[in-house]
Amino acid sequence: MKISRRFQRYDLILLLTSIGLIGAVSVLFLIIFILKFPVEQLYVTRVELINPFILSRAVSAFFDDNPEAILYLLIYLLVCIAAEAALCTALTHFLSKSLEEPIRELRRDVDRIRGGELRFEVMGNDYEELDDLATGIDEMRRALLTSREREEQLKTERNMLVANVAHDLRTPVTSIKGYVDGILDGIADTPEMRERYLRTIKLKAEMIDELVSNLSLYSMLEVSGIKLEKSRGDLRELILGIIDGTRLDLEQNGIALTYEISPEPLMVDIDGEKMRRVFTNMLDNAIKYRSGADSRIDIKAFAKDGYAYVVISDNGMGIAQDELEHVFESFYRADASRTPQIKGNGLGLSIAKQLTEKHHGRLWLRSDGPNKGTTATVALPLLKEDKL
Repeated sequence: MKISRRFQRYDLILLLTSIGLIGAVSVLFLIIFILKFPVEQLYVTRVELINPFILSRAVSAFFDDNPEAILYLLIYLLVCIAAEAALCTALTHFLSKSLEEPIRELRRDVDRIRGGELRFEVMGNDYEELDDLATGIDEMRRALLTSREREEQLKTERNMLVANVAHDLRTPVTSIKGYVDGILDGIADTPEMRERYLRTIKLKAEMIDELVSNLSLYSMLEVSGIKLEKSRGDLRELILGIIDGTRLDLEQNGIALTYEISPEPLMVDIDGEKMRRVFTNMLDNAIKYRSGADSRIDIKAFAKDGYAYVVISDNGMGIAQDELEHVFESFYRADASRTPQIKGNGLGLSIAKQLTEKHHGRLWLRSDGPNKGTTATVALPLLKEDKL
């Protein structure tokens, strides 16, 4: 109910109650007045009644003869005034109480929010205006709670960022320093050893470069956003180019590659450089998490239900179900006891998922468990025919 409607209802109640109350007092006073005083002295004809001068003289003469009647008349007026005042006070008090309590409750809720307590619900109210206010306050509470949770998450991620970056930088930097010292101290005293030392230094520098690149891209995605430079293209060409670029690595690591690419064009609107990073990350993970000598990777690209799908499957280490839920979290690392030889900064999949979603696509992983392989799937919306 609107507050204005409640006031209108109370005004009507006040009017009707006042009429009834004053009417009852008047009837009671009239009975007492008739019994107490010779009112027959006020008898006037109808013609005299409409003449105010005659009526006033008759009333004046009556009160001159019965001065005590003036006191009764004053008592009647005072009783009417007192009854009306009591009625107005009672109704006003009742109305104010019905408004004060929900307002006081909202005030307590606001104080709780101001004090930092956000895990509660602001209750609604029968009054529409106060209910709208309560809804607005509760929405503000939920927004503040979401903001606080996000802030706590960012704080945790910042702490993880510092710890992970320190850890990931310390290892290659220490290695680089050791090999440089070996060269300066003359330990690498043959061309072959110097070449091996320099190649190791280069490899460690590339690890640092990859980490810095991932951190830069992650920062743009999480903080300032990243602008995609999309263009229309055939996804098949991108996948085939990536396959050609990684074929040598696969052969060197003894990984058999099979692929099945759609014979029809897979026209999509993408930033080729960013999506290349996504697919390269998926292939790198398949190589990194291989197991055994009979390692293989299978790549499929096809169209279905308005989407272009790229599926990369391997028979590697697989992912436990409890870890599968967290692999896309920033800085998450798999169980180190199962993968002690594998290094990473825990940003690759998080970045890949965010880049895919910025293309209005989806990225997900499936695994039946440890040592049962992993399947990574990317789905990107195909361009409609009117846009080709």
